Amino acid sequence: MTPLKNGLFYGLGLAALVGASLRHRIGGYRNPTDFSPDDWPKAIAHVIDIVADWRRHLDAADGRLPSLAGLDVLELGPGATLGTGVLLVGLGARSYRAVDAFALADHTPAAFYRVLADAELPDEVDRVRLREAADALDGGLTDPVAYVIDPDFDIVRAAQGKRFDLIVSNAAFEHFDDIDRVLAHITQVARPGATLVAGVDFQTHTRGVRGSDPNSIYRFSPDLYRSLAFPGQPNRCRPADYLRSLERLGWIDAECRAVAVADEEYRDWSTDGLHEAYRDDGASMDVLTGMVLARMP
Repeated sequence: MTPLKNGLFYGLGLAALVGASLRHRIGGYRNPTDFSPDDWPKAIAHVIDIVADWRRHLDAADGRLPSLAGLDVLELGPGATLGTGVLLVGLGARSYRAVDAFALADHTPAAFYRVLADAELPDEVDRVRLREAADALDGGLTDPVAYVIDPDFDIVRAAQGKRFDLIVSNAAFEHFDDIDRVLAHITQVARPGATLVAGVDFQTHTRGVRGSDPNSIYRFSPDLYRSLAFPGQPNRCRPADYLRSLERLGWIDAECRAVAVADEEYRDWSTDGLHEAYRDDGASMDVLTGMVLARMP
């Protein structure tokens, strides 16, 4: 039954991929989340969860959540809001700069950040500073929160000579066409001792098949997958690809911490249906989502 099952999911996945390609080619890349950006309670909860995840993975020697005081932070691909930046400033970051190829956050009204400032937040948040950051953003200022749109996603150019202590992203790296180029760029703007914390969603992003076949996108040959390319299409890079690139660029302590893993039953029946490049253990196909971490010496 396994070949038949894999054949069925190949067909379902291909149909979903064709549909996603047509939809994005016609409508463009608009909403990076599975909920509407107008749903503020969900959007605010999403922002709080993202920042909490980053902090949990930043190791503190004494076991407490690490301080962000005085850090200059760079976020890659912030998505529909700059809420993470406003919250990071409230947690002590000196500055925050977001770089994206699409101006998705331009559509978020200033009132969203004021609602965020009144939400249930960690006790250590400085709400005065958070509100000041929200007001500055509303006033068109670029300090302490800056938002730079670069269609070429040239991070060095977007940094405008600034360097950073903490570089973060959430479910963005899997959308970058060339992770080697992106990692080379952040290497140029990272200060000595800087930390990278990047949440990566390695799964298919097509909602219709994600729940039953999260590795659906890895079933197809490179030529077929490229023929259906669209803006934001997952790049199919695996944890080892990130680690090799980081180590080659001089980062140290590089690792990918698994966050969500596929269950054994799914791996047993689905592996034979993947393209040959993703069948061996080095592809780590059990890792569905992970946190890529590294540090500059």
